[in-house]
Amino acid sequence: MKKQKIEKRVLVAIDGSFNAFRAVEYVATIFKEDPAFKISVVYVMPPLPPILYETSEEQELIDWQSSYRSKLEKKYRQQADEILGKVTNFLKDNGWSEEQFETIALPGRSGPAQDLLFYAEQGLFDALVMGRRGKTKWEKMIMGSVTDKIIHAQKTVPIWIIIKPIVSQKILLAIDGSENAMRAVDHVGFVLSGRTDVEVTIFHVLDLKPFVILEKPPQKWQEIAEKKMATFMSQAKNILVEAGVPKEKINLVIRPSDKGVAQEIIEYQKKESISTITMGRRGLSRLKAFFLGSVSTKVLNMIEEGAVWIVD
Repeated sequence: MKKQKIEKRVLVAIDGSFNAFRAVEYVATIFKEDPAFKISVVYVMPPLPPILYETSEEQELIDWQSSYRSKLEKKYRQQADEILGKVTNFLKDNGWSEEQFETIALPGRSGPAQDLLFYAEQGLFDALVMGRRGKTKWEKMIMGSVTDKIIHAQKTVPIWIIIKPIVSQKILLAIDGSENAMRAVDHVGFVLSGRTDVEVTIFHVLDLKPFVILEKPPQKWQEIAEKKMATFMSQAKNILVEAGVPKEKINLVIRPSDKGVAQEIIEYQKKESISTITMGRRGLSRLKAFFLGSVSTKVLNMIEEGAVWIVD
């Protein structure tokens, strides 16, 4: 008996920018061959000015509010239709049928970041997908964009950040032995369920950097650490195999390194032309969330092309 295919739904945020369009391009390319994959493309319209909702007894002001509100709503809707129309044409031109995607013009209320997160969670989407601007060294220090606000929010929906699409079906699953890492494994297993064309590398960096200032760790310590991680990685592999990923398409890599975890992840991604890095928001320290200095943040700041999936 064939297993019933479970529908996978992602919400792709678009704002008309080139960087946001890259998110559509990434999803359309990576998941084109998955019939169970559905795309919802959302454009958040600007909220109407508060003055249009102020109560008044002056009929002249009331009439003006009504007239201007109607004009502004029409303008915002036209902008949304134009941007979403371009996305529709792109998806159709790339082989996506109308049954596989939808476009949504969402009225703005609390700000784009809050609106997108609320809609993604209430709609029970499997991930919220967004583009990210290419960052200079100075821009890496400044938070405040919609993408930055979303990735730093304490939310449960997985966030996919697209920098520049890489045409490959290679996934790097970076794990550290934590519960959050196993959630990332579950997410990858679900999203890739039934796929036989992907290659997944379960990747762990045995971090030797803390020892550099003193001395190398005892060989016995490294052997024990690698053995413990090998058991964790075996469990992760079993989850992917059960999801339908061929076991011969799953690689297990443990890499001792004194460069730092994020640096090692990025170097491996570049070397192997991997399209997607997946990792947990928090690591072994349960108190350490997604703040400056975490491995997840460093990877996002260092990556030059590809995509990063952050799972909470």
